[in-house]
Amino acid sequence: MHQPALLVVKALSSVVALGANIICNKIPGLAPRQRAICQSRPDAIIVVGEGAQLGINECQYQFRYGRWNCSALGERTVFGQELRVGSREAAFTYAITAAGVAHAITAACSQGNLSQCGCDREKQGYYNQEEGWKWGGCSADIKYGVEFSRRFVDAREIKKTTRRLMNLHNNEAGRKRETQLNIFPV
Repeated sequence: MHQPALLVVKALSSVVALGANIICNKIPGLAPRQRAICQSRPDAIIVVGEGAQLGINECQYQFRYGRWNCSALGERTVFGQELRVGSREAAFTYAITAAGVAHAITAACSQGNLSQCGCDREKQGYYNQEEGWKWGGCSADIKYGVEFSRRFVDAREIKKTTRRLMNLHNNEAGRKRETQLNIFPV
């Protein structure tokens, strides 16, 4: 790279970093580790928000006829601590939100909308000898989406209280269910 081009790239990355810093500091409810992830991966934070919103929408759909219908979720922020009391509703909310984030990150990677991830490399070039075909598409890298969800969503749960351990368990249950069933349609 020529020296002027290198300066332009460095200046551009500084502007992007400054923009990420400003944006991430304005999102209410982010824990310090979530804010750090936001600043290092500003392209992913929008997708995380979409995934959390997917979870809220699914929660509202599942409980649409119930006394509690998830309607209060997402009013202030999709990242904040929404439910203070440990309950079945809280458990479902944590699970469905973690699953939504995993799903959205996985889909964005497969569509090429995020840097640092893409298609599942384990399936590329797969050859089915019995049926005589070779896989040439882009399989969803579910492992990446689940791991990103684990790093981001679980970053709030730093104290080892029973409630935090329950939240971590529910987050993991949601991610596991998403990988088994792909609960969010594409």
